Amino acid sequence: MQENIQPVFAESSNENNSVNIEKLLTKLFFYWKYFLLSVIVSLAIAYTYIRYSTPQYPVFAKLLIKDERKGTGGIDLDILQQIGGQSSIRNIDNEIELLHGRPLMARVVKGLGLNVSYLAPGRIKVAELYKNEIPFRFIPLVEDTAIHAVYSFPVKINDGYITITEGKESKKVRYGDTITLSVGKCTIEKNYEFNAELKDEYTVVIKPTKSVAEVYLSRLDVGTINKNVSILGMSVTDAIPKRGEDVLNRLIQEYIQANIDDRNRIADGTIDFIDNRLALVSKDLTGVEKQIEGFKQQNELTDLEAQSKLLIENNNANEIELTKQEVQLKIVELLEKYLSDNNNNQRVVPSTLYVQDQVLNGLIEKYNTIQLQREQMLMTNTESSPYVRNLTQQLESLRADIKGNIASIKRNLLVAINNLKQRTGALDVRIKQVPAKERIFLEYSRQQNIKQELYLFLLKKREETAISKSATIATATVVDPAQSRSKPLTPDKSKIYLMAVVIGLLIPSIIVFVKELFNVKVITKDDITRATNMPVIGEIGHSDNEHVVVAVKNSRNVVAEQFRALRTNLQFLLTDKSEKVLMVTSSMSGEGKSFIAINIAATLAISGKKVVLLELDLRKPKISKSLGLDNSKGFSNYIIGQDELNNIIVPSGAADNFFVVPSGPVPPNPAELIMMPKVDEFFKMLREQFDYIVIDTAPVGLVTDAQLLSKHVDAVIYLARQGYTYKQQVKAANELYLSGKMPKMSLVINDVSSKHGGGYGYGYGYGYGYGYGYGSGYYEETNTGIFSNILKRIKNASKQASKKR
Repeated sequence: MQENIQPVFAESSNENNSVNIEKLLTKLFFYWKYFLLSVIVSLAIAYTYIRYSTPQYPVFAKLLIKDERKGTGGIDLDILQQIGGQSSIRNIDNEIELLHGRPLMARVVKGLGLNVSYLAPGRIKVAELYKNEIPFRFIPLVEDTAIHAVYSFPVKINDGYITITEGKESKKVRYGDTITLSVGKCTIEKNYEFNAELKDEYTVVIKPTKSVAEVYLSRLDVGTINKNVSILGMSVTDAIPKRGEDVLNRLIQEYIQANIDDRNRIADGTIDFIDNRLALVSKDLTGVEKQIEGFKQQNELTDLEAQSKLLIENNNANEIELTKQEVQLKIVELLEKYLSDNNNNQRVVPSTLYVQDQVLNGLIEKYNTIQLQREQMLMTNTESSPYVRNLTQQLESLRADIKGNIASIKRNLLVAINNLKQRTGALDVRIKQVPAKERIFLEYSRQQNIKQELYLFLLKKREETAISKSATIATATVVDPAQSRSKPLTPDKSKIYLMAVVIGLLIPSIIVFVKELFNVKVITKDDITRATNMPVIGEIGHSDNEHVVVAVKNSRNVVAEQFRALRTNLQFLLTDKSEKVLMVTSSMSGEGKSFIAINIAATLAISGKKVVLLELDLRKPKISKSLGLDNSKGFSNYIIGQDELNNIIVPSGAADNFFVVPSGPVPPNPAELIMMPKVDEFFKMLREQFDYIVIDTAPVGLVTDAQLLSKHVDAVIYLARQGYTYKQQVKAANELYLSGKMPKMSLVINDVSSKHGGGYGYGYGYGYGYGYGYGSGYYEETNTGIFSNILKRIKNASKQASKKR
């Protein structure tokens, strides 16, 4: 029989790392069922979520923003920047903000009718339908701003009739009919593109356009592809890929149209202005022509050309120049009147009515450029914004400069006209010789020429502006139209399953951690080593044996071998021949003190030693009952002189050399009984008769019996039970150990079981069930499994690493 087996506590200190790794793996292996169950449940939940969640598909598009370096009218905007002005070059960041604007998205929602959604009930979840999946179109006839809540109407189609339910009331209509509901008047049109299976019931949901637009804006992402190009990448997510493509394409279409409309505003304003002036000039020209017609009819004139030919030839050059100057003066007066009208302060100045003055033309171009830029800024800023206020100040300054320039031009024109009129006056002296009728006719003709020249000039400018407007193109070009991906963006199966595995491992880990954190009892070896400095000389596993004595001759079970190992360690504790008294105590009742004492005595007895076990737990004796002995006579009888020593020493029945001294009747004063002088004589006589004396005494944490008996003993075994003894009790025992009140205190861990999941367990300490074994096939309980191989390899690797260090 091999007795040189060392428990786990006897391993050298250089293997601490391997022990920690083993302990960690042991903890994980112990709870593997809970981890597996948690992971399976998490994966099942993840599968259910993926199965019944609505997938969101990504849709992508690319848009090129052209970098315009020329402003309206062909003026180089870099020149305006150099003199301190703001250019109208479209900034990429501004375009991104415009695409993120609510007005554009609201137009998209309204244009596609996305504020009305159609649902079809499924077996578990409701499916949303789009376009050809819907047999009808539900069109609200009220303004979008009048819809402030969400309305839902169940709809059924049967025999060409559509039944709409609202509350408890149902209404039957046909396609094309108008119906009044709580949302307002609505019409129902048939969808001739419908090619799906007709459902028994549909649900129509009407939402405010604003809220639907905000939802799509939250899903919209617009950004530059890189800093070197002006190409915008656009993406949106939608549960229906086709709808997402329509949203993105329509958004690009609305953006391009808004861009064109913005660029045509100057041309539209100019055309409107010219149309108004054409109407007035046409009216004046018609009036002059009617006066000429009446003059000729009244004076019976047919051909005055021959009569005034000479005068006209001499006065022709002067009249032409005077007409040009008066036309220029009229244009200047029109521009001056337009600028003097405060209602036009926020409008652009007509760009094609410029006089022949480059400075004035440049100022007007700059004024129109800044006016457009201010309107763009107001789309994303308020009038109190510093940028808007700066532009407003620039506009006011430019307006004053334009007015001053016009006043200067007007003065110059007036001087020129006066000079021409003076020359005309000189000619009039000569014309006075012409008959009065011819002179009046010439005056009418001159007025007619002035009005006709002005009319033709305005008509020409209108055509030029219309041609310029028709040639206007957008500053954005579609690079890639909207295209959806076949793989949904969400839910991401791989990420969700990975998260499920992580959560499945995390939940039991947290539970184990919390359990360990709030554990106040001795569970692992670390609980012992942190609480006490006492040496651990043995670990006794859990025994399911119905017999109290497990350490019998030829016994081959694990617990018996552990008691043999404990017996070996006791030989190093009781080194002198005179040291033969061993006391077993604990912190409280229920820690297995009597069981340990009985089997220590039995183990010593089967080795050929004569052993006596003293049942000195006088308050709660258990040994006699466990061994089936009579407890009517014993230690208490002997101490008070009622019996002799030889009469109270009885065979245990468990081994030949194993004897027991029962406690006898329970005394009313156990402590006083132990303190009697006869106790000294009692131990002296027992030392002479026996090789070993094992004492089972009361728990030291409850009463003082053990401390009173300590003067008679040579070594003390302090018992702690795994999962039963409190850590604080072990700390109290450590104080007793450090104080030296008891001789040679050592610790034995009882009821060690692998069910506690780590640190202690006879399967780990002695090899049963994990492939360590004791000899060459002596024990048949050795088993090699996957866990043992893993532990063995880790332990060997740790040992090699420790040796290298």
